[in-house]
Amino acid sequence: MLPQSSSVKGAMKNGAKYGAIAGLIATWSISTAIAASELELGLPIGAFYAVMGVSLGAGDFGSAAYLGFGLHLLTGALLGAIIGLVMCRFAMMKFLNPYRAVVAGIGAGVVVWLVLFLPVTALLVQPSMARISFLLAESMPLQSAALGNANQFVWGIALSAIAFHLVWGAIFGYVASAFLRIRAFRMTHPEKGMMQ
Repeated sequence: MLPQSSSVKGAMKNGAKYGAIAGLIATWSISTAIAASELELGLPIGAFYAVMGVSLGAGDFGSAAYLGFGLHLLTGALLGAIIGLVMCRFAMMKFLNPYRAVVAGIGAGVVVWLVLFLPVTALLVQPSMARISFLLAESMPLQSAALGNANQFVWGIALSAIAFHLVWGAIFGYVASAFLRIRAFRMTHPEKGMMQ
């Protein structure tokens, strides 16, 4: 009984580790898409992260953007670890199939958007709208005039963020599945799977 318990703990540990790495990769990838959308909207790169940083108390655009970006990466890695742990705990064999893993990842992205992103927007960003509007007007006067109502802008971002979370989930699911398939290959073919 002890070896089976040990193998379950090992699988869960690997699931959390692979999930954290997959979450970090997916979050970094989405950060690139966010930067591209900021350029498309005529905003400086980092505007999305600056909104989050200002909500957390940063006083200028640069430090707010770095704070928001760092926390975004950390959150993606932590959520990835949790989702990876759950994946391995309940149905690891299903996630060896990359298509199932992508679908599960997309579902996880929707849950993250509903359970984390929307409440953070409502409870943290919304009460900071005056400071955010001031920072937008101070840091990017031309863009803030074009954006109009900052409150409406933030809720527009919140609604469009579902697409980013769906893509995050798909990337996360595929990368996590790849790690699990590599691990399974190494376990079944130790002579081929280990590099000396």
